[in-house]
Amino acid sequence: MSQPRSATSTTFPLDRAVIRRFLEEQKLDLRTASIREINRLVGTIERDQGVRFIRMEFGIPGLPAHPVAIEAEIRALREQDVAHVYAPFDGVSALKEEAARFVERFMGVVVPPSCCIPTIGTMEGCFASLAVAGRLTRSRRTVLFLDPGFPVNRLQARFLGLGVRSLDFYDHRGPRLVDAVDSLAAGGDICAILWSSPNNPTWIALDESELLGLGRVCDRHGIVAIEDLAYFGMDVRRGVPRPGTPPYQPTVLRSTKHAISLISASKMFSYAGQRIGIAVLSPDLAAMEAEELVEFFGTRSVGHAFSHGVLYPIAACVPQAPQYGLLALLRAANAGDESVFAPAAEYARRAAIMKRKFLENGFRLVYDNDLGRPLADGFYFTVCHPAYASGVELLRELLRYGISAITLETTGSCRKEGLRACASLVGDDLFDELGERLRRFAEEQSS
Repeated sequence: MSQPRSATSTTFPLDRAVIRRFLEEQKLDLRTASIREINRLVGTIERDQGVRFIRMEFGIPGLPAHPVAIEAEIRALREQDVAHVYAPFDGVSALKEEAARFVERFMGVVVPPSCCIPTIGTMEGCFASLAVAGRLTRSRRTVLFLDPGFPVNRLQARFLGLGVRSLDFYDHRGPRLVDAVDSLAAGGDICAILWSSPNNPTWIALDESELLGLGRVCDRHGIVAIEDLAYFGMDVRRGVPRPGTPPYQPTVLRSTKHAISLISASKMFSYAGQRIGIAVLSPDLAAMEAEELVEFFGTRSVGHAFSHGVLYPIAACVPQAPQYGLLALLRAANAGDESVFAPAAEYARRAAIMKRKFLENGFRLVYDNDLGRPLADGFYFTVCHPAYASGVELLRELLRYGISAITLETTGSCRKEGLRACASLVGDDLFDELGERLRRFAEEQSS
């Protein structure tokens, strides 16, 4: 087997037949291929061809975790002897208390510790949120996704037997977004609305007026608002988050009685390997009772259904050591240690450089503004090329140049011409090579 060449390899572009062969062997349709499937495809090409790709398909952190978390886990294992003890199914008490403090200091919302429930990442939190929301009322079994979004959430809805509707941010922002959601909600079949902000993959961020409008719609129609804050604190336009100091993280928790906010340690703290997050239920939702829940969860209580009815049977509990790692991170953040938020600035720096190199070589941004303002730099951005009407064809060509991404179609976007690019794994050692490969790509388009 060939060994991967350095990033400055001059073997690109690869022959189209090579890319076609691997796609056929793995039976991949680039239009619908998942992130993990693209990741596997690229890994196979790298090994077979002895080349190194510039990896933009995988939204995983590219920075080391903060030592305060690592040291806290080690102490928990060595000194607190947690390795042989199951954690409480609804979370370690100290973590729940620190999470509630974090929500108050960084989001400006007061919730009791009982409403802060550790989850195995926001992915498990989304699953539990959809499972409960989809069984509150028998006549409401459809999830409205504000798209584009994280593709796995659609898989979760499908697994749970829930219907799916979509509304794209491309043509719906500000009052138009709220009006369109209100119109769809009036149909009476929507149980939940799910979105991410800052958004994966566009990096737009909903503002307070949009969140207020969405909250009112949810209250008016009895809908659960599910807010994926996987990129909490990473909108660099707002500056480094500071405890107890506005502007707070925008959140729908301030706008509706029926909301779940999902906070992840993966990107914000570069702690993805430990798979831990916090689901924050609004107190009114947690205390809400619904007879429909009894059939599925053995309880009328939404809060009990969430933690004991869903999280407990699918995973028992979040492992103890990562809970203590996240506890240390939240405690440091609450104390004003800005170093725990360092990844946000670095990803923004990388994205700014990468976007410039794409734009210099004939590409365009698909989602190119945020309510009329320049788009912030962050974990993701979206690109297209005027020579390609299809994101599938553009991705196939970029694979020849050792550049990977995923199609916007995979994310539920109405923009079929674009790709999602992630900045996390492209560091200083790859910027020049990215520019060179894009230059060669541009030359081929003009020849």
